[in-house]
Amino acid sequence: MRARLIVVTIVVAGFALAAGAIALAGKPAAPDTSQYPDLQTVVPTHLNLVNQQQNEYLRFSNGIANRGGGPWAMRPENELGSTPTTTAWQEIRSSNAQYLCGTQPKANDPCYTLLSEEPVSIFEYHETHNHWHTADVARFEVRKGSPTGEVVGGNSVKVGFCLLDLYNLTGNAPTSAKTFWDCYTSYQGISVGWVDQYHQSTDGQQVDLTGLTDGTDYFLVSTSNPTGAFLEQDYTNNTAWVQFTLSSQSNGNRKVTVTATSPCESGTGMCGERSTNR
Repeated sequence: MRARLIVVTIVVAGFALAAGAIALAGKPAAPDTSQYPDLQTVVPTHLNLVNQQQNEYLRFSNGIANRGGGPWAMRPENELGSTPTTTAWQEIRSSNAQYLCGTQPKANDPCYTLLSEEPVSIFEYHETHNHWHTADVARFEVRKGSPTGEVVGGNSVKVGFCLLDLYNLTGNAPTSAKTFWDCYTSYQGISVGWVDQYHQSTDGQQVDLTGLTDGTDYFLVSTSNPTGAFLEQDYTNNTAWVQFTLSSQSNGNRKVTVTATSPCESGTGMCGERSTNR
């Protein structure tokens, strides 16, 4: 009787091991994220309060840096002008090189291989700028009390951008090192170590402060990749903020004064010290 029990136990264990092996074999391998971008928001700069048609708007410059292992490369499924919207495909590339291997002008020019691609968003034709904007690239919010406090003034706005290499985080890269120059061709994106910035004078770079009372604990919060649609290495480091005071002057006008910012690494460009006009 004991011998039979031992045999049955061994047989059952064998079936369990086989089932486990089948389950593991059917499970997809975890993706290699070493060549994924890592999107991080530069501390917003150039805050400016503007009065327009009896409304108050806070305008500011916003930068998105790529500090990952590979470029944030996007391409539209259709050509510009053929449709108002089209699918946005994110390409995972082997390097920052400008040309796909086999298409470079000279055989010894640097090139990249396409590791994978995935539809992640949409491209929307921006009539004012006459080029594609990638949807839901960033979210701008005004919060009170803390960077995670209550959203005030109805300000939680998702915005789309045209993506390109505007300036380098280290400040010493030549212009020729850019991969993404404009948004009028099929590809756009941000190379590793580069920043795309929209200056405070650009259409859409604003939040509405109309009706907000004077206070010292307002926060402008900017988050890149707010929906998590784009593939990247780390989704937890996408937010930067600026604390500001909203106060009234003796002449009745109001002003904004920056009093603090989110933690940032000095000398890396992430504190906004290298931000430029666009």
